[in-house]
Amino acid sequence: MENYFARLLLTSELDDPIYFAKIHQQIADLEKKRVKQFNEQGPMNQAYLLVLNALNMAYLQARDTEKELEIAQQIYATNQSLYGDEHEYTLEALLALGLSYLDDGQAEEALGIATSLLEKPWTETLGESYDIYLDVLGFQGDIYHAKKLYDKELLIRKHVLSLLEELGGSTSEQAVLARCAVAYCQEKLKKYKDALSHYLVIRSFLEAEPEFATEAEKIGLLVHIGRCYRKLGDFEDSKAIYHWAYRQANTHYGPASSLTQKMKRLMGSLETNAF
Repeated sequence: MENYFARLLLTSELDDPIYFAKIHQQIADLEKKRVKQFNEQGPMNQAYLLVLNALNMAYLQARDTEKELEIAQQIYATNQSLYGDEHEYTLEALLALGLSYLDDGQAEEALGIATSLLEKPWTETLGESYDIYLDVLGFQGDIYHAKKLYDKELLIRKHVLSLLEELGGSTSEQAVLARCAVAYCQEKLKKYKDALSHYLVIRSFLEAEPEFATEAEKIGLLVHIGRCYRKLGDFEDSKAIYHWAYRQANTHYGPASSLTQKMKRLMGSLETNAF
């Protein structure tokens, strides 16, 4: 399942020069490894696929969606040749290809893949791959989100959350991520009270499991909580949350960081009622 906490982030990690350099060095190293692996064993093997998967993720992190999509197409074609159309690995690769199309702004191509995957008889012949089915539902929600069809998205998000709570309980990691997707969609629909109730549950979970999210994601969550309070007219709680988020950003990332500077601007907007 996608890390929906990433949607709460206020700034991109690529704004950090060190992270930017690290990702591009990783891409360069993986490209060399890919050539070496290809020359030694060719493309039709699991070792080559592992390199491609790592490279796909690196391009995603670098926001190079054209290269991300190119690699995803290779991964799918290789799995298809090695295992056939209906193998679990091929279905996972097709889902990843759909996500890469969506990342590249090709929503209709992504929708076509989502539709074809949802037509599979998951509960009949692919029972052991039910987790892929849940990921496909999440993917459909991502497409609706990209198309700004938030009402349709919310139906999917609530359904996925319900299924995950039934399977693993409300505090399972996947359920918490699904709850974040529900809350974020509700916020888009201006259902701030509903969104806030979910955000507060997530915050309680992260207090118990602090390693589950990055500090930047936790700060982003605080800002969304503060925004919901503000939209509901609770200005004092909103201000307190924003001040806490600013202090956290300053403590963990320093006053010169892009995140702390973003929080400083938000604090200024808070004082002037600009948002």
